[in-house]
Amino acid sequence: MALKKNNGDAIAPSKKPVCIIERMDCAQIERTHAMTDGLFRPIDHKIERPSFHIAQQFKSPGGSTVGLEWQGVQLDITDQQVFLAILRIVSEKSRQIQKNSENAEPWSELVKGFDFSVEPPNILVAKTSLYEICKVAGFSDGGEVLESVYNSIHRMQCTRCWVYLLEGGKIDRRMESSFSLIAHWGMKDGDAYIGVNPFLTKAVLGTFQVTYLDMTHIRALRNDVSKRLFLWLSAWSRYDWRQSIGLDRLVKHVWGDFGKDGAALRKRRMKVRTALVAISQLDGWTVDADEDDPTLFQIKRPRYQ
Repeated sequence: MALKKNNGDAIAPSKKPVCIIERMDCAQIERTHAMTDGLFRPIDHKIERPSFHIAQQFKSPGGSTVGLEWQGVQLDITDQQVFLAILRIVSEKSRQIQKNSENAEPWSELVKGFDFSVEPPNILVAKTSLYEICKVAGFSDGGEVLESVYNSIHRMQCTRCWVYLLEGGKIDRRMESSFSLIAHWGMKDGDAYIGVNPFLTKAVLGTFQVTYLDMTHIRALRNDVSKRLFLWLSAWSRYDWRQSIGLDRLVKHVWGDFGKDGAALRKRRMKVRTALVAISQLDGWTVDADEDDPTLFQIKRPRYQ
């Protein structure tokens, strides 16, 4: 069941040839994780992390409406980088681990960590380490950084998702399920087992719509706004279309809201413009301001294979 966001932006056929990039360094992510506004966002680290509760709806190709609700301590862009690094590792078939007698204990602990509300579904698991996650994410591997990565993993395990169908505007509780974003076991002792939730698992296995995210590109981006915007645009855009979107909508997709006042909104608009410039310099990406409306942008991404 591939999902797409309600009220999608206007799209038009591209007149330029498709840019195809042959690159294996890609994380595979399920689209709703990338497109949920406010799940990952730039935050002010001078203040205590707030908690968050996000509700968003997506359409399935069959026409049904799927509701997602997320709750936890606010995840920032460092958390996003760690999340993508984990997906990059788990997306590699040679790294995926099957349950057997030798890993029965960590597998059992991973299932407990997900805290499934229904019978445990299929999950993908890989064995990794804090050092490898740092390398894939593009971080250094110093002690403070390793501790920060561990804390990110812990926050994501404490982040809960509820999934349900809506029929006639009402929640069908018979179809409701919940799980943690990820689960981990044994992190503090070096090597660790990491599991990704059922939505992410289905995307990697090809039964959900998947977005390929170029880790080389995201490591090349230097600030939080450009990294968040790149993730959202990668899931939203189609490589064979030139798509149009307004500046203020991009602000909302980066932060989950517009800002508390006019001054905050103006600053965010400037940051998004700067981020679009950075993204336009990546191989295969095209970002053009509309000739008649400078707050409207035409965007096209490359095809990864």
